Amino acid sequence: MTLNADQILALAPDASSAKAGSQLAGPAKWGNLGRTDTAVWGECQGSGKVPYRTQIDLAEPAFKCSCPSRKFPCKHGIGLYLLLTSNASLFAAGAPPQWVADWIDSRQQRSEKKLQSAADKVIATTPEQAAAQAAAAQKREDKRDSKVAAGIAELHTWLEDLAREGLSTLRARGPAFWNDIAARMVDAQAGGLAARLRRASGMCFDTTLPDWETQLARELASIYLLGTACRRLPELPPELQSDVRTLVGWTISQEDVLAQAGVRDRWQVLAQHTSDSERIRARTTWLRGMASGCWAMILQYAAGTQGYDKVLAPGTQFDAELCFYPSAYPLRALIKEQDAVSPLDTSLASAPTLDASLAAYADALARNPFLDRFPLALGAMVPRAGAAPHLAGADGRIIPLHAGFRHLWPLLALSGGHPVTVIGEWDGYAIVPLSVFAENRLHYFDNETVA
Repeated sequence: MTLNADQILALAPDASSAKAGSQLAGPAKWGNLGRTDTAVWGECQGSGKVPYRTQIDLAEPAFKCSCPSRKFPCKHGIGLYLLLTSNASLFAAGAPPQWVADWIDSRQQRSEKKLQSAADKVIATTPEQAAAQAAAAQKREDKRDSKVAAGIAELHTWLEDLAREGLSTLRARGPAFWNDIAARMVDAQAGGLAARLRRASGMCFDTTLPDWETQLARELASIYLLGTACRRLPELPPELQSDVRTLVGWTISQEDVLAQAGVRDRWQVLAQHTSDSERIRARTTWLRGMASGCWAMILQYAAGTQGYDKVLAPGTQFDAELCFYPSAYPLRALIKEQDAVSPLDTSLASAPTLDASLAAYADALARNPFLDRFPLALGAMVPRAGAAPHLAGADGRIIPLHAGFRHLWPLLALSGGHPVTVIGEWDGYAIVPLSVFAENRLHYFDNETVA
């Protein structure tokens, strides 16, 4: 089953690729178009003599093109998929040419090899080798623990000095004041704390934030609390230890996460946003299980113009097994096994009431006090403009919109003054709408980082 045009354009790595792909969605530049139930291909005439060979595995979907572009999927992949959606009769059904068959076979072989490699790794390790590896890992871990502890002690001194001096002179000190302490946290192998300090720096110099002092004070207090929790790590429950370690900067291998038992469900891709940090782009995608009602957050990273390792388009759904990272309130997950993608049903998994949503948030915060964003799907909400834009429920209660939300007018237009289902991220004070479900269709906003 193919995606619709909006879902296909959502796969583009940036706006320019989406625009260029749309311009290639006509039949004039394409030849040798063909398809099977699971693949589609075509040749696009570019500026050179030899046309570019473009192919799509519809099941994931996955793309490959012979053009030199480093963007993924490239404009030819987007254009070919749009052409399939708008004019499927142009694609003759039949056996794929050799260059398509080779690609499909290689994908299948890589998938099988990856599974076999993981199984062989488990079998090949003897008890003695496993013990030696564990001892070496523990030695490295102890060394890092010492560096992180020293870094946190230095950070606490810095924060306590700041608390005594106040925030009024922070902007006059310039970005170097923040960059210096963030760099020292990187040296201490506490990359998570460095990222939080850079986020605090952004709040300090964001002139569009009307209450930047309040938000900055909350962020600095949260950083201090996180450091304190790390210093008292053995006293915390094991699941919360995992949360603290992850936020400070330790990582968990994907192999370890995928080795756990997963949750199988039909997962609906309901919201997504992308943020840029220097040359690294981070994409957050929110999935919700139709049967379980569970939320799952898929984090993906890409450097420069490279694409993400897996295509996840809002407004689609798929059956899959997801494995969650260890946490006191598991949200982040990896996809272990995934079936074919299809467009979203005309109905969503039922949205909980506002009371139930806020109760779920309170429960999550009680289990993991470092949770800084929480997914909400709020049904029957009416967006309102004015001095303080908000969502209004049928009982008159309101949910404030985040000050950084940039799509108020599209949100109002989609609602037209009528109740809609709003999906977004809640930080305990305001919501950032990421998508709206109205008239049996999901509309999503391409949000950049706002909080």
